[in-house]
Amino acid sequence: MYVKHLQQYLDKFTDGTKGTAVSNATIYMDNGTGKIFPIGRIEVQESTLIGAQSVRVVIKPDLNDNVPNLKKFHLT
Repeated sequence: MYVKHLQQYLDKFTDGTKGTAVSNATIYMDNGTGKIFPIGRIEVQESTLIGAQSVRVVIKPDLNDNVPNLKKFHLT
């Protein structure tokens, strides 16, 4: 998934405006077992390696929450 796909998906709910219920919703991630945990932070990382994609977005859990068996996540 690319950031543009996430933007397009969320735009369906926000209709391009700020202040909607989705705009103010908390983002959670699923650890693959059905339990959800709040997102702690989102990082934009740049790579300086030749041949690697130059930018990536990394979603990290809140370190105060115990996130066992993080196999995959889903934005909910």
